[in-house]
Amino acid sequence: MSDSENNRTYIFESAPIPKAVMTLAVPTIITQLINVIYNYADTWYVGQTGNAAAVAAMSVAMPVFVIMAAIANLFGVGGASLISRLLGEKRPEKARNAFAFCFFGGMAMAVVYILVIVFFRRPLIYLVGGDDNSFPYVYDYMFYTMILGAVPTLGSMLCGHLVRSVGAAKEAGIGMGLGGVLNILLDPLFMFVILPKGQEVTGAAIATMLSNTVSFAYFIIYLVRHRENPVFTLNPKDFSMKDRIPAEVFFIGFPAALQTTLAMVSNIFANVFVRSYGTEAVSGMGVAKKINMLAFNTTMGLTMGILPLIGYNIGAKNAKRIRQTVRFTFAVALGFGLVCLGLFIGFAEPLVRFFVKEEKSIEFGARFMRVIAFAAPLCTVTYIFNTVFQAAGQRYKSLLLSVMRKGIVDVPLMALFSLTLGMGEMGVVIATPVAEIVSAFVAVVLYVRFAKHLASFEKEAAALPAG
Repeated sequence: MSDSENNRTYIFESAPIPKAVMTLAVPTIITQLINVIYNYADTWYVGQTGNAAAVAAMSVAMPVFVIMAAIANLFGVGGASLISRLLGEKRPEKARNAFAFCFFGGMAMAVVYILVIVFFRRPLIYLVGGDDNSFPYVYDYMFYTMILGAVPTLGSMLCGHLVRSVGAAKEAGIGMGLGGVLNILLDPLFMFVILPKGQEVTGAAIATMLSNTVSFAYFIIYLVRHRENPVFTLNPKDFSMKDRIPAEVFFIGFPAALQTTLAMVSNIFANVFVRSYGTEAVSGMGVAKKINMLAFNTTMGLTMGILPLIGYNIGAKNAKRIRQTVRFTFAVALGFGLVCLGLFIGFAEPLVRFFVKEEKSIEFGARFMRVIAFAAPLCTVTYIFNTVFQAAGQRYKSLLLSVMRKGIVDVPLMALFSLTLGMGEMGVVIATPVAEIVSAFVAVVLYVRFAKHLASFEKEAAALPAG
């Protein structure tokens, strides 16, 4: 066993919990923050044009772009959960087969995604909230990021999950962060130097495509250079659908993909409901949601980082270490969420004004921001407990939380508050924190039941013969 593998085993099995969590989560958090920043950069640069249709196009295109993240989660989160549990059970051969299944399966799905975009782009754009004003901007963005860029974009996200599953959080963070940093640097070059005025959205799309290509290339090179790792493989011969690998990947990956997809559906309905109040309202909604990404993505990075740690200890039947990890992570995440709540409410208008110059969009965005901010501390409960269920292979609990938080609860609430109760565009926004309250309550109930499962875990482990 190499020194790096010994160190990762130490992190999983015996390192102090704060050290283990921070070692695995900090690179993932940094990656998520870089991703937020480059999303901010796209919106900020486009917002400087004063073109509300172009800013709205970035918001409208986001749900379709997120489908790639859903596919990456299908194979990446499901694969990471299975691989980490298999490593805890000391079964690296099956973990290698699972890695190959997830990698090649994800690449095949990227090709399918491209074909869907190519043949159904026009109805798709209008379905997700586009109109005649934003259509050309949305299509340009989709062409470069979702047709030409689908394979490298999906591939880099997928590899980030799979590399992280063995405890290589720093290496995964470098790969994902590389794409984000490069995107930030290339955005102004393509938007304001290389391409003519009026092509800013196209420039942002090209920068995103090239950045993700570099990120994917990094991961391919990393996997080739570390092929001595018993899990890593790019050999199609290691691809296997035996030993229930597809079922075990999809049982956990599907709720994760569904959660991402329902978030997309939620954004689509939010855009559709708000669209009747004008392009400026859609623009303000998009900016407010992107600002709130700071809280969501940081918490997501924290919980994504601990998934391999929990999964490994599920496989090793170390319930005490699982509980300690959950308690520490929850305290950190909740504290951060409360700080974000205060900042977002107190500085809503200047934060929105930083990204967009059009006054009506600023007015809408600031009003939306002060309400959406309450979702920041609330989402920590659902994120953390859902990660526990994903890592443990608790597919039904993970599935329930995935459908509760986005789509199933908040979309009906949007209609209820906005249309039935006559709250207008603000009703669409209020639905977000209310849905977080409902899903947080369900998450707590499910975790209390899961804690009893951990107790039986300890009895089972104690009954095993020593050694």
